[in-house]
Amino acid sequence: MTELEETALPPARESSENDLIETEQSQATQTLELSDEERLQARIRLFRKRQWFMLTLSLFVILAAFSLRTLNTGRVQITWLPQLPIPELCGSRLWFDTSCPGCGLTRSFIALAEGDVSTSLQMNRIGWIMALALVAQIPYRIYMLNQPPRDVIDLAWPRWFGRFLITLLIGNWLLLVISQQVS
Repeated sequence: MTELEETALPPARESSENDLIETEQSQATQTLELSDEERLQARIRLFRKRQWFMLTLSLFVILAAFSLRTLNTGRVQITWLPQLPIPELCGSRLWFDTSCPGCGLTRSFIALAEGDVSTSLQMNRIGWIMALALVAQIPYRIYMLNQPPRDVIDLAWPRWFGRFLITLLIGNWLLLVISQQVS
């Protein structure tokens, strides 16, 4: 092979590699270039999945509150498995031996399910608000599943409501920490 032929080979090889890369990029672009209607349908599917997930999760938590009980030790157990208490689930308590903003919510929900409001307030002062928000999820999610998704898919107020509840949890926890520091 001559020196001229040797120098001509690599560009030909690069050209075929470039063609292959361009073809792959073109195929990827075609799959990414969804029509507006396809994009909307994908968002609607995601929206509906979220509604179903939140509805199922809300029902599960409510049913769990009715099937759990709090022991004298503060641990929680399933009522139909009395010999097996549930292990501590709070990572903050396990790793740092301190409470977190959500500490006591499970026991607060259980107390509410038993009709014991004063114990619920002792476990977590805003447990009743969180339980009310949880119960409200059921009719809300059913309503959202029955609405035309285009009308409700971009509502901002559910995000703000979620942020409000998180802020409420953290604010309650900070007040609790500050009151313990002062005592």
